[in-house]
Amino acid sequence: RTAAAAAAASMASVSWQRKACYAVVAAAMLTVVALMIRASRDGLSPSTPGPSSLALSDLMAFPKRLLRVEEARASTANSHKQDWGAHRRASMASYLAERAKCDSPDHPESRWRSVDTKAEGMQTFYNWSVPYRQNMEERPLAFETCEVEDAARESGWTFVRVGPFLGTGGYDWHDVRVNPVPRNERAKFITAKMFAPVTRDGRVLSYPPVHTHHAHMGLDGVHHWFDSHGDSICAEEQGGTACYLREEPEGYGLPLRESEHYELEFILNDVRKAGSPAMTFYMEASLRWSADASLTPVSRAHYERHDINRDFSTILLPMREDSVTWQSGQWLVPGQVIYSPKDQTPFFHSHRSFSKGMWAFAASPEELGLSLDLLERTPQSAVPEGSSAVAMDRDVCWVPRDGGMSAKEALMDRIGQSEAGMDALRCWLEPGESPDARTLDHVAGTDTSALYPEAWQQNWEDSWYDRVGQVYCNGTWDFERGDSYTIVALNGLDPRLDEDGGWDKPNLQHAGFKLVYETFDEEPGPNLEVFGSFAGGIGRSGDSAGKTADAAIKHPTYNLPSSFADFDKYNIMISNIKRLSSSN
Repeated sequence: RTAAAAAAASMASVSWQRKACYAVVAAAMLTVVALMIRASRDGLSPSTPGPSSLALSDLMAFPKRLLRVEEARASTANSHKQDWGAHRRASMASYLAERAKCDSPDHPESRWRSVDTKAEGMQTFYNWSVPYRQNMEERPLAFETCEVEDAARESGWTFVRVGPFLGTGGYDWHDVRVNPVPRNERAKFITAKMFAPVTRDGRVLSYPPVHTHHAHMGLDGVHHWFDSHGDSICAEEQGGTACYLREEPEGYGLPLRESEHYELEFILNDVRKAGSPAMTFYMEASLRWSADASLTPVSRAHYERHDINRDFSTILLPMREDSVTWQSGQWLVPGQVIYSPKDQTPFFHSHRSFSKGMWAFAASPEELGLSLDLLERTPQSAVPEGSSAVAMDRDVCWVPRDGGMSAKEALMDRIGQSEAGMDALRCWLEPGESPDARTLDHVAGTDTSALYPEAWQQNWEDSWYDRVGQVYCNGTWDFERGDSYTIVALNGLDPRLDEDGGWDKPNLQHAGFKLVYETFDEEPGPNLEVFGSFAGGIGRSGDSAGKTADAAIKHPTYNLPSSFADFDKYNIMISNIKRLSSSN
């Protein structure tokens, strides 16, 4: 109080700039005092471990944090409902211009190089099948790379092209893994990625004709460090295939440790009609790197629904009844979610045919009125006849059946009357008809006539195809260690797909909320992926999280980097993913 009074008393004789500065300092000091009083009230010393404790470093970092929050609020004030298509297309044009140097005689230092994967100790795998994992063929795989650097050799692109793949339609499966993927030795940060199917001459292919079932670039065992999926393409007005390119917000970068390795795995599907003319295509998986030490380090988090023992970890949900799922966990470090809609961060991944909305809250499920007694198991009768999908114990959801309300209305009513209420809402994706909200686009069919001279243009199915849709946030989302988050998803078959009642695909769904966060600790927080739970809290050491259906529903599982040694710092149940070869 004395310091704040002194600052206020001196304002009469200083400029308005200094007055503003003093006001910020005074507010910061008063807040620090309040935090210390709270710690004292709770019987905690600054060194007491636990989510509620306040270390001295937390207090010292407060002025920096205050300024970061204010900067973020200012940058997001006008973010809603803007057309980001021009920005994204310009970014893709820049990417293509850099990649063109790999084919130009004017840039002999940047050439495509065919990599002898065996000689360089890389493990490769390529299986083709149709249907999935039936009639499998092991096929050879080529791996090419090209480095393009700026004049100072302080930043550049590492372009990677894998293939070729030969498809004739019919939703065939091209299943590929490469480990480790070479990285530039000067790279200190990653600032952008582009993962997409391309033609022989480098044209980025849309969906249709090729579905990117998934393309994951793992880092040091964190599987979903960077990725693309079938819903990575925007509506054309919002950028179309340019949305395969995703940049970190300006001034930020994902830091790299020298010990960390990339691993690449992906599945591509040729979704043209079966028996289509042969089409050759490739996967391009490229990263932009920087050696600029002034970048602000950030970390990546992938928040998915509870773990399920099924291919691709999907959950089976009712097909013609709308249902609600949620996933919850706790933040491991204090920090702030980075919000940049033009850069598509945060991002929500789901199968759009069954996705009707997502809402991310800074609260636990219990604080939102979402309790375990709402859940019911999905019956086998929800699986269409002819499908091989099997209902499992972990396939659970809430099916609102209040006759007077829709599922969405029942969900919003329950949350609105809860302890946390809608004030806890931080981010959302609500499908609609505007370009930024479209999560399905209708694409007209094609044939093999002269109107469509190239194989990739031919025999498209007349149907609806997944698109991104824009995640919006209502300002900053800052958090303390131990704060809860809950991601809520509304699921149900889009009626446009079932106008004749003949839809025959099961509702196998994802709910992946992907974000970048900055921590206010001295060291960046870990990259991580969390298989969340329906209950609040955190899986402690000794819990059986993930081992049984009941445990998976009640306890989250945290996957951290293989080389991350400080597991005990978080006192949580760690499921440590180690997909790297023993030689690495």
